Amino acid sequence: MKRNSQKITVTMDNDTLRLADESISKLGCSNRSELIEKAVRAYLGKDLLKEFSQEIASVYGAIERSEIKNMEERMAKLSYKIAIEMAQVHVLLASFCELTYRDTQEVRKKAVKLVNETRGFITLPKAIRNSVELEGMEEY
Repeated sequence: MKRNSQKITVTMDNDTLRLADESISKLGCSNRSELIEKAVRAYLGKDLLKEFSQEIASVYGAIERSEIKNMEERMAKLSYKIAIEMAQVHVLLASFCELTYRDTQEVRKKAVKLVNETRGFITLPKAIRNSVELEGMEEY
């Protein structure tokens, strides 16, 4: 089957032509025309790939920034919900135990220190070892 092609004249220096002639069989071509056509397609394909890669990178970057922002918003909402639940537990506990404001501040200070020391992983034995004596709780 004959391809639709045009005959053109190409001028190149002798060293480049010698290099092309030496490369014809190495690159699986049967003549200079085939070699030049493959070289042009490869060169243009490389530029198109580079352009396409940059476009993909910018789209990927936008998607990544969007996903990070969505994740940050979800984390903030979850943190807020957890803070509300914890506050509710604290209010119930303080009400049940009739804790004074000073007692709640003392417990909070101890809790902050413990969380910082353990990076948030507090086992029950550690919590017991770090318990605080509270006023009016001697009978419990």
